[in-house]
Amino acid sequence: MEEAGKNCHIGLCLLCGLPGAGKSTLARQLQNRHSDLLCVVISYDDVMGDGSFKEDAVHEYRDDSCKSENEGGKGTSLWKLHRQRLLHCLERFIRSLLGHSALSPPSGKNEGIWKRFVQCLESQGLISAGEDSECVHLSPAVKSRPVCIILDDNFYYQSMRHAVFQLARKYSLGFCQIYLHCSVDCCLLRNNRRTDRVTDRTIILMDSKTEKPNPEKNTWEKSSLFLDGSAGIDMDKFSVRITNLMKQALENPVLPMEDDSEEKERDRDICATNVIHQEDQNLRRVISETMQTVKGLVSAKDIKQIAQEVQQAKSKALDRLRQSITGQSVLTPSSESTSGVQSSFREEVDCILQRYLHKVQADCPPSDCT
Repeated sequence: MEEAGKNCHIGLCLLCGLPGAGKSTLARQLQNRHSDLLCVVISYDDVMGDGSFKEDAVHEYRDDSCKSENEGGKGTSLWKLHRQRLLHCLERFIRSLLGHSALSPPSGKNEGIWKRFVQCLESQGLISAGEDSECVHLSPAVKSRPVCIILDDNFYYQSMRHAVFQLARKYSLGFCQIYLHCSVDCCLLRNNRRTDRVTDRTIILMDSKTEKPNPEKNTWEKSSLFLDGSAGIDMDKFSVRITNLMKQALENPVLPMEDDSEEKERDRDICATNVIHQEDQNLRRVISETMQTVKGLVSAKDIKQIAQEVQQAKSKALDRLRQSITGQSVLTPSSESTSGVQSSFREEVDCILQRYLHKVQADCPPSDCT
């Protein structure tokens, strides 16, 4: 990468935690305290606009995480596309910082997010924009000090954070994370005091899905700081630790990966987990439909036996899918492999039902159905 290495004094810092944990408050205080370090705050909630905390968005991210990542890719939710577009805007800003050049919008359908992204930078005095916002210029202040770009979002899935890490690695930037822990009850209380509050259910759901940074498991998350935000943001208490974290990140930028085999293997594992989770939901729906079909047609004892057998068939089907994904050289399993699992599973379920509905083995012997 041509731009990589031109300026090692640029870092990305992720603020993670539930809504109401204190991330935005911390971000504002960091801007006001670090005179020798320019802290640029990018709020996902502000740039993405309405819908950042929608409950269905919490479901959507994981449900489509292994579908097409291309712009407008089939199956990719609009909410996830917005997150991808925000990262495209962020990359443009990074390239501008590295090359000390004008800031221009990325290609694609990014108009709304790009406009809000530019407004976010402009409100902090970082750029001067023309009327059409097609080409903006960095202010002198941005070029005179080390820059730490603070990303204010929940980042409740590991894959969300890793997408930012990949950007840091691509351009050899510093990378660190701050996770603000706060009890759900405390977050709910703070959220209810806000004018732009999210639903309580969304916070509870997000808490159940949160994958906290795990430095012991993921080496790329080693620069992580865990802070307790339950009692509020005490900068006298947190300042030294945060400063040291950011300083170390800036002084130790992420190196580009020469051999990406480890990365591909990690991505394959994540993708396999997500595909299997999605297929598990599909097979559960088949089971639910099946059990509704046999109600009133067989005895309660037989219903229990059918349920046990179809559950065993589901486990075997998911095992076969897992083995097929592990053996593939591509990261995204083909649609044929997943549709084949569903088709085969339905056949097994039909075979099980025939045995109980007809009480004969002529059409589908037990030995052929196991």
